[in-house]
Amino acid sequence: MEDRNKQRMFFKLAAATAAVLSAFGLAACGGGGGGEANPAPAKAQESAATAHIAAEGKATPLSSELTTVKVLHPPVTWSADGSMPQGKARIGTEENPSVLQAISPGAYTTLPFDGGALSLSRGIVTDIGGNGHFAIGRWTAGSDSAGYSYNVNQGRVWALGAPLSEPVTVGEGMRCELAAATRPTASDGNTAPGALASASADLTEGTDPFGQSRNVASLKLRYSIGSDHDQTFTDDVSLGAMVLTGATRSSLATTFFGPDASKPYLVVSYGVHAPTVGLINGIAVFSCARPALQQVEQEAAASVASPVLADLEE
Repeated sequence: MEDRNKQRMFFKLAAATAAVLSAFGLAACGGGGGGEANPAPAKAQESAATAHIAAEGKATPLSSELTTVKVLHPPVTWSADGSMPQGKARIGTEENPSVLQAISPGAYTTLPFDGGALSLSRGIVTDIGGNGHFAIGRWTAGSDSAGYSYNVNQGRVWALGAPLSEPVTVGEGMRCELAAATRPTASDGNTAPGALASASADLTEGTDPFGQSRNVASLKLRYSIGSDHDQTFTDDVSLGAMVLTGATRSSLATTFFGPDASKPYLVVSYGVHAPTVGLINGIAVFSCARPALQQVEQEAAASVASPVLADLEE
């Protein structure tokens, strides 16, 4: 474990994240155009479909009551060896939602980025998910305003969500169940997108690779892609951070979405090494709660369902 921790590169992404990332080359490729966005109520503007952009599916868009949104913009692709990736990334920063545009509900084509905007120039919005508190998706088979191009097997993933009004307190622990995810994609674009069959995370109080007190997620991803069937990736990752690990050839970035700190959404961007396909990328969103609270909610749901079942039996 000690050797593994020595190989782990740990970068805490907080308010001063932008400067840290720039110093290590994550700002090497410029983001999308657009000036400073003026504060305005969050309302995604439904743009008319064009010959250059299409959407596969739809989902509940972000709440129009949000005046700020939290964003997770990972690199277009992580590195295959756990080293620092190229390109610009933002993990857990808060942005103005006034620039949001969508081609269908939840299928965002313009996202807030560094006080400006990042836009899909041409292509498809796919792997769309959301419930009003968060939204995820993947741009594919096209290009964006940052100058990146990707084929139908690749893409740029993104996640937006409600910010938290207070920090998440893990306390005695939280259990997190998968709420939504993009399909895992091969970095080299030579394999069709796979499937994330299941995923879970247990949150506990722990320490980071430098021995500092920090909340930790025990993450488990079960996926299939190409000839790599029913593969499992597990790791312990510090929360609210980006962790690059040479030993497991993985890159993980995490943040929380709100609005409720007692029942937060854990968002994980992952780049992990599949045995045959190589580096794969994706985003997963988990719904988290303390075990006792989960039990209360399950019992409440069962009590509501019981009269319905009784009526059916009669």
